[in-house]
Amino acid sequence: MTNVEQLLRQYWAGERDFKRINLHAADLKEVCLIDADLEEANLEGANLYRANLKGSCLYRTNLARSNLREANLSGAEMWKIDLGQANLEETDLSGANLNGAYLWKAKLCIANLERAYLKEVNLVQCDLWRANLRGAYLIGANLTGASLKGACLERAKYDEKTIFPDDFDPISAGMQPCEGY
Repeated sequence: MTNVEQLLRQYWAGERDFKRINLHAADLKEVCLIDADLEEANLEGANLYRANLKGSCLYRTNLARSNLREANLSGAEMWKIDLGQANLEETDLSGANLNGAYLWKAKLCIANLERAYLKEVNLVQCDLWRANLRGAYLIGANLTGASLKGACLERAKYDEKTIFPDDFDPISAGMQPCEGY
């Protein structure tokens, strides 16, 4: 039995604790793991296309170079997660906590990041084309070289530590400065 088969059997039997599981490059297409605890798991290069991980704990999980296109990660706890070069196109990250996450060169086109907590997130060279960042918390985030064309940033919060791409004006994009954080 593979790790994937074992994981799914345990999940459907009621188990939710899968800390430190190694599913490197696993095919988890359309898998449902709502509220699963995948803390410090290795899912590098995994296929999670249309996976449902709503409310899951992904603290320090490695999802670098993974395919999460159209996945549901709404409300997920994703502190210090590695999503470098991951495909998150059309992914629902609304209300997710990505504090200190690493998303270098991630594809977030048309992703829903409404009200996401993105404090001190590395979004360097990310593609955020038409992404919804309405009300997102971008305090101390690094968006150097990120593509924000067509992105919705209305009421998104930023501070003096937030680094924007060259020639980007947060005020004209509808963002709100935040002081004292």
